[in-house]
Amino acid sequence: MYANEQQTDAVTKPNGPAAAAVLAAGIGSFVLGLFVTLNEMSTEIHDFLDFSKNYGIGSGVGPLSGKVILAVGAYLLSWIVLAMLWRGKEVNFRGVFMLALVLLAFGFALTFPPIFLIFAAE
Repeated sequence: MYANEQQTDAVTKPNGPAAAAVLAAGIGSFVLGLFVTLNEMSTEIHDFLDFSKNYGIGSGVGPLSGKVILAVGAYLLSWIVLAMLWRGKEVNFRGVFMLALVLLAFGFALTFPPIFLIFAAE
């Protein structure tokens, strides 16, 4: 082999598991924003999402406990499912990343009062 030649038999790992983690983060963020907005829409949903009062989970957090616990659950569940589906596979990482950014942006936007108060119950 000459000094200027490059070896082209490098082994690359499939990007499916990494893409699953990225998309799961977007899903978890969107679910958190969705629950913040749903919390304002209905008193029944508001009462259900207060896990500290209903179930004693996250007593130091208060009414945010249910939203965060369900968002983390959505993140973990989607990560597990996507990782199993995409294990050993090469996926369109750019497309997955763009979808995750869109979900993140919507989830982030839904946590701002000017947006979630539009849906507030009168």
